[in-house]
Amino acid sequence: MSQPRRAFLPVVLVGAALAVAILIGASVRSSGRPSHPSALGAGSARLVAGGRVPAAVRRSRSSYATGASGEELGRALGETIVSRMSGTEPSSGLLERVREGRLGGVILFSENFAAGTAKVASAIKELQREARSAKTWPLLIMTDQEGGEVRRLADAPPKLAPAEMSSTETAHSEGAAAGRALKSIGINVDLAPVADVEQLSGSFLGERSFGGSPQLVGVRACAFARGLSEAGVDYTLKHFPGLGTASSSTDSGPVSVATRADVLRANYSAYRRCGRGSRALVMISNASYPTLTGADTPALDSPEIYRAELGRAGVKAVTISDDLQAGAVAGLEHPALRALSAGLDILLYAQSERAADEAYGKLEAEIQDGSLRAARVRDAAAEVARLKLSLAK
Repeated sequence: MSQPRRAFLPVVLVGAALAVAILIGASVRSSGRPSHPSALGAGSARLVAGGRVPAAVRRSRSSYATGASGEELGRALGETIVSRMSGTEPSSGLLERVREGRLGGVILFSENFAAGTAKVASAIKELQREARSAKTWPLLIMTDQEGGEVRRLADAPPKLAPAEMSSTETAHSEGAAAGRALKSIGINVDLAPVADVEQLSGSFLGERSFGGSPQLVGVRACAFARGLSEAGVDYTLKHFPGLGTASSSTDSGPVSVATRADVLRANYSAYRRCGRGSRALVMISNASYPTLTGADTPALDSPEIYRAELGRAGVKAVTISDDLQAGAVAGLEHPALRALSAGLDILLYAQSERAADEAYGKLEAEIQDGSLRAARVRDAAAEVARLKLSLAK
């Protein structure tokens, strides 16, 4: 792609930002979180993998806004889904789903890096080329690079675990180093830092938590997040409303956190400090919190979490699920429908491409039969579009 003339980029960026501002002001969710323009609306900008905004998307916003176009609504649904990639290069099926607008992002794990970073960078470029050819936003390419033992890119920083980041300065520099390493191969979202305040002896979190004090965790987690952001990588605060008092991991089975509501809310420090940035995501926990919601269902399935608790934490960020194939939600009937309906923005399938594809098909059918409101899908897609717009900055 040829380089745009220098005068063109600022004009497009300003125009895109103005369109965003106008449309944000026009629509507010019932939860109090602002609604943003669709990924395909006129006046919005289409990003490319290199982070530039070369042109406005020339589509009619009216059909998307009213749900009159099945194609536009199908692409909006795709923006809400993140799939695992099997192997070291994209499968033909995965590429086809990108071309068809059925995916908004891809998550990478250690197996995807087995052939080296050059191979991963090539795979990411191929995925983003398909997104460009489909005239959609580029994909969110994400991984878990927390530090210590949780590093999908094993040879990259941060080599220190969060618990070992003994100062704000260290946390910031580790986040910046991680961001540069991820950015260099095309990864634009880190599913870190952990914002859980570890307050249970022998917690499964181990060294993944920055500590046992809300103030300390808030300062250091947000310093790490700032480092990522300065490197051009979006960050993810997790796992809201907190796993610091959970007895076990939600990966293996259902977890109910019976901690008092006031204690849980006192641990929102990191979310209050940096849960409002344009590069912020917040991962919603698969655990249940009966003292907050009055029910023993997972947080991602609770409207109370989106309508009240995120507001109490000062969060105005895109929300993403924890793994929808985890043990904690294995017993739920169609957790994707429940989570989207409750207020979630991004559905994460971390174990198989097939599960993400099947979820798309089921959700598409549920939009058609009225089980899933089209307006809820458009709102979620608009939040993802806002996040993707930040990647051009």
